[in-house]
This record gives sequence, C-alpha cells and structure tokens, in this order.
Amino acid sequence: MGPVATMMVVVAGMLLLGALGEFIFARTGVPDVVWLVVAGILAGPVFELVQPKLLTSAIPYFGAIALTVILSGGAFKLRLAEVAAVAPRGILLGLLGFACSIVASCVFFWLATELGQVSAVSPMTWLLVGAIVGGTSSVIIIPTVAKGSVPAGVASLLEVESAATDALSVVMAMVIIDYLVSGVTDASRPIITLARQLGLGFVLGGIGAALLAPMIPPLRDRPHGYTVFLASMLALYAMAESMQGNGAMAVLTASLLLGNASSIVPRLFPGAKGHVFAATQISSVMMDQMSFLIKSFFFFLIGLMFPTDLRQMALAGAATLLLLLFRIPAVKLATKGVRLTRKEFWLLSVAMPRGLAAGVLATLPLHYGIAGAENLSSAIFALIVFSVLIFAAGVAIVSRFADERPIEQTENLEPSG
Repeated sequence: MGPVATMMVVVAGMLLLGALGEFIFARTGVPDVVWLVVAGILAGPVFELVQPKLLTSAIPYFGAIALTVILSGGAFKLRLAEVAAVAPRGILLGLLGFACSIVASCVFFWLATELGQVSAVSPMTWLLVGAIVGGTSSVIIIPTVAKGSVPAGVASLLEVESAATDALSVVMAMVIIDYLVSGVTDASRPIITLARQLGLGFVLGGIGAALLAPMIPPLRDRPHGYTVFLASMLALYAMAESMQGNGAMAVLTASLLLGNASSIVPRLFPGAKGHVFAATQISSVMMDQMSFLIKSFFFFLIGLMFPTDLRQMALAGAATLLLLLFRIPAVKLATKGVRLTRKEFWLLSVAMPRGLAAGVLATLPLHYGIAGAENLSSAIFALIVFSVLIFAAGVAIVSRFADERPIEQTENLEPSG
C-alpha cells in the first residue's frame, strides 16, 4: 500500500475511533481520548502498523492551526455571565495550579538530574516543560463533568480553570520558547517579552473583535459563518505573530469578545438587538466537528509516539505523580474559606488531565531546535496519557464517596445565580 493510501486509511481509522470513543464515553464515562491513545499505541509501538513520521511531518503546520482551534473554540463558548460566580476562584485555581505545576517540573528535573536519570538542561527548559504541562485540558474535563456525576459547583470551577489554563499554557510556553531561541541572557527579557507580546496580542484581539462583530448578524444564518470566523482567527494569529505580538492572546481575546457579543454589544450600543449576535446551532456544530478532528489527530499521534523505553515511561509516571501531589496544595489554597466536602475536594484534586494543548506544545521545542528536546515530545505524551488515566480512575472512585462532611464551614462552592 502506497503512502497516500496508507494516510487515507489512518485518517479514516482515526475518525471512526473518535466517533466510537464518544459512543463508549456516553455509556461508560471513560474519556473518549483514552481509546484514541490506546489505538495509537497498538498501531505504533506495539504492532508497528503506522510509522509516526507519516503524521509528524505535518505537525509544525498543523500545530498552529490546532492551537487556534483550541483557543478560539474554548473562549467563544465561555459565557462570562454564567461563570461570574465561580470565575474568581476558577481563575485562582488555574493560576495556582499552573504555578504548582511549574514548581513540580523544576523539582522533578532537579531530582532526576541529581540521580543521573536525565541529561542536564538549562533551568529555562525546566520552566518550559512546566508551562507545557501546566494547564488542565478543557477538551477532556468539560465533557466529563457535563455527564452529571460531578457537583455543579465543582464542574463550573473546573470548566473555568481548564479554559483559562489552556490559554495560559500556550502563551507562557511560546514566550519561553522565544527566549530560548533568541539566545539572549538578559534575565529581564522574559518579563519584557511577556508584557509586550501579551499587550499587543490583547490590543489586536480587541481590534479584530470590533471589526468582526458587525459581520456576525449577516453571517449568522449562513452555512459558512464558522468558516469565516475560523479563517479570521487564523489570519489574526498570523498577523499578531508577524507584528511580534502573541497570536494566542489575540485569538483568545477576539474569540472571548465575539462569543459574548450578544451581551456586550447592547451595553455599548443601547437599542441594539443582542440575539442577532448570538451563535447559531450550525456554528456550534461546526466548531465541535473541527475540535473533534483536531482531537482525534493529536491523541492518536500521542499513542503513536508513546515511549517504549521502560525508564522513560517510569520517569513520565513519576512526573505525573508529582503533578498530582503539587496540585493538592493548589486546590487547598484556591478553595480556602469555601464550604467544601471531602468528595468535592478530591474531585478537584484528581481533575488534572493534560491534553490537547500540552500535546501540541510538546512538539514545538524540537521543531525550534531547543537543546535537550530530542525525547521531550514522547515523554510529555506519556505524561498526558498517565494524567488522563489518573483523572478517569479518580473521578470513577471519588464519585462513589458518600462522605459529605464539609472541610470548611464558610462560603458555599455552588454558583449563587
């Protein structure tokens, strides 16, 4: 079978597995990405039916598109009014969890280097890995908590956290990569670069949203409405990057504003009809289908590139456990003063799956030629798999807890609205 035919079979298999995985998820609660990863492992490392290079050659180009789809879809669906009650704590949990993940990454590299298990790399590389795996995955968390086995307050908190950290991981990882690639040794460079890129990305995103908002009503009932939106986000990403801004922040800002245009526009222009700026069902379906394609590709690729070396798997497993361990204090701090049951606390603690954003970002260090990144992608892919398994098993176990004793006796976690 030629390479083109082989690619067609692989793509067909990924799509069918993705659809089957969603069907199984609806029946069992096991995240659908697990089956994509398992299929990738069987097709790659186990039976060697598919060579990873068949798909990895497309990653540098596909990665930017995937990041744009992830950020634009997540931000567009985030309803500010609905999450306002838990947004402060959700964002706080995201920031604390992200910071603790970076600390866990540094601790892991320090210990592994001291024990001679990994080659010595710069501390900035430690920070880069921490940024890549710093956020939880909205692609995995949101469908899981939507099944109803997770209390509403916990579900809202996790949705806000995962949406925020998807973007935070992308932004911070790209800033650190820029620092490592530039070779500048000035310690203030990351801070200056971060401020400039985020600021410019935010401004360009706001301008982009202002220019695109008038196009929403005439395109609202058109079949290509989402196509125009996605094309605009891709162009905005490229424009921001070419102007030395942060494309991820530009896309995040524009999508968030456009997704909430139905409530923002009437406030800015009294008398405007907000409902004409709301997303239609066809746009939501198109967005979900695009996310499905991206998800199917990357989680199958994660399985293909799953390491076969037992030592590397053990290191990835140890790093995953460290991430879980360091998440516990983040949850404690973020929920301090909240009326929290032990069941809710442990649901928040095990909700640590890394996913699509981490998978995309994991491929970038090698693409940019960062020293010590030769085996980084496969190691992070293994970490993603282990974190998803911990999440799936943890939710299944903790959901059966009957203990409803509150840890704190003050504020309630349930949304007030």
